Amino acid sequence: MSKIIIEEKINNAQAFMLYIGGEHCSVCKALYPKISQRFQEEFPKIEQLRIDIEEEKEFVSSLQIFVIPTVIIYFEGKEFFRESRNISVELLVDKVSRPYDLFMD
Repeated sequence: MSKIIIEEKINNAQAFMLYIGGEHCSVCKALYPKISQRFQEEFPKIEQLRIDIEEEKEFVSSLQIFVIPTVIIYFEGKEFFRESRNISVELLVDKVSRPYDLFMD
C-alpha cells in the first residue's frame, strides 16, 4: 500500500486507528487482535488499518515512528494522540472514549 493511499484513508475517514507493528515483533502480533477487537466492540465507527513497519518504511518514517507497536488515533484526518511500546488496551479505550463520543454522536 502506498503512502498516498494510506494518507487518503486517514484523511477521508471521520475516525481512524492506525496500528504500526512488525512481522518479527511478538508483542505487536499479540496486541493487535486485542486492540482491534475492543475497538470493533466499543468504537465501531473507527476505521482500522494495520501496517508493517518493514513494508511501509517511507510512510512510517514520515510519521517519525521509531518504536513498535505504535497506535495512532485520528479524528477528521488530524492526529489526536499516539501510544507506543507498552500499550494498555484499557487505557487506550479510555482515551478514545471521550473524543469518540464528541465526534461520532
